[in-house]
Amino acid sequence: MTNGRAQVVRSVFLASMALALAGCDFLAGAPEIERLEPAPEIFVVDQRGPVRSVRSVQRDRLPGGVVITAVGVPAVQGYWDAELVPLTEDPVNGELAFEFRVAPPALPTPPGTERSREVVVARFLSDIQLQGVSRVVVTAESNSRSVRP
Repeated sequence: MTNGRAQVVRSVFLASMALALAGCDFLAGAPEIERLEPAPEIFVVDQRGPVRSVRSVQRDRLPGGVVITAVGVPAVQGYWDAELVPLTEDPVNGELAFEFRVAPPALPTPPGTERSREVVVARFLSDIQLQGVSRVVVTAESNSRSVRP
C-alpha cells in the first residue's frame, strides 16, 4: 500500500469508529441514576360509622362463592358510601363478622320514611374465604343479623 492510500484507509477507519462511539454514547459516560426512596406509609382512617340498624341479610349463591346483601336503615336520609367492613381477617368460632358502615350526609336532611332511608350493600365472598365459616354476621349500631353461607 502506498502511503497516501494507507492514510485514506486509516482516516475512514477512524471516522467510522468515531461515529460508532458517538452513536452508543460511550464517551458521555453512564447516565445518572435517580435513587428511589420508599414513600412514607399513609394511614387512612375510616370516617364512616355503623348504620343504625340492619333490616335484612341474604345470600345468593354464585359460581365460586356467595354474594351477601344487607339492607340497613340509618337515622335520616342521605347516608352514602356503604360497605360491609370485615371485623376480623379470619373466621372466629366459625363466624365471619362484618360491620355495616355508612358515611353521613354532608348537609342536614329530613328523616323521611324508614323505607326512604334504606341503604343496600353487597359483598362477594369466595368459596376459599368461606372455608370453615358456618355463619356470616352483619352488625349495626343497634342490632345484628346473620345468614348461613
